[in-house]
Amino acid sequence: MREEPLWAVMFAFSRINAARRLERIISSAPYREPAPVSKTVFPGLDLPKIVSTLIDEGVWRGLHLPATTVAEIRSFAETHPCFTKDMPEKGFLPGEYEKENASRPRDMLAAFYFQTAEQCEAVMRLRQDETFHSIASAYLGQPAILMRTRLWWSFPATRISDGDLHLAAQNRFHFDIDGWRTLKFFFYLTPTDESAGPHQYIRASHRRRKLQHQFTPTTGRPTPQLADYYAPDEFVTITGDEGFGFVEDPFVFHTGTLCGTQPRLMLEIGFGVSAANPAYKKPDFIYGRLG
Repeated sequence: MREEPLWAVMFAFSRINAARRLERIISSAPYREPAPVSKTVFPGLDLPKIVSTLIDEGVWRGLHLPATTVAEIRSFAETHPCFTKDMPEKGFLPGEYEKENASRPRDMLAAFYFQTAEQCEAVMRLRQDETFHSIASAYLGQPAILMRTRLWWSFPATRISDGDLHLAAQNRFHFDIDGWRTLKFFFYLTPTDESAGPHQYIRASHRRRKLQHQFTPTTGRPTPQLADYYAPDEFVTITGDEGFGFVEDPFVFHTGTLCGTQPRLMLEIGFGVSAANPAYKKPDFIYGRLG
């Protein structure tokens, strides 16, 4: 709060829908028509429809990475060490996660590539794709800024506590406060069915929310409480083959789920309108929560 007073204001008020609408007005940042794209690995997309769906529902599903891009990122991930947040100095290959668990008192839920993800040429090329910037700039209402890139594994685990799940943002719906306006692109890099820790969200919860869920110091809510307000068909589970992707406004209620039988590799490319969150300047926090 001392370092970034404006960030403190954002953190306090951006959880309130009326404040988010007012911020758009003050910033002269209405939703816009997406700019046409030429250099992209996602040809033929209806960009205005994607932005319209994001406005209405908070998530659009239907991106597909080229098989060559998936293979290149998978190869990088399988041959480079990943790291856990509690032991960032000790790397291990993802195929050895069961051996790594044997040396721990509890199973790990996830491992990251942190800054080493930027050593993957496919990731670096992908995050400059014009489709991302066109969609993000149109939805955010001004030129989008690349805020962060994350590449991580989620692993099957049995020896875990509720606290472990909470820290990994799994099995508990929550919303992210990374800035007044942010947008994230996610890709499954391994086949992800209901047993592989799929992402879940509540449709349109970024714009329709109980006052109780806005005037709150916490970002997570118990599922039974949300089920009393949102209809069953508004709870959506996203599954897909390797390379399947989706776009999400992280202000929607969302959660990761626990992997049951197989690890899941996921890529996130996030955009915003300013580096409002001072925590992004700190390497040990720059990759934030899981989804």
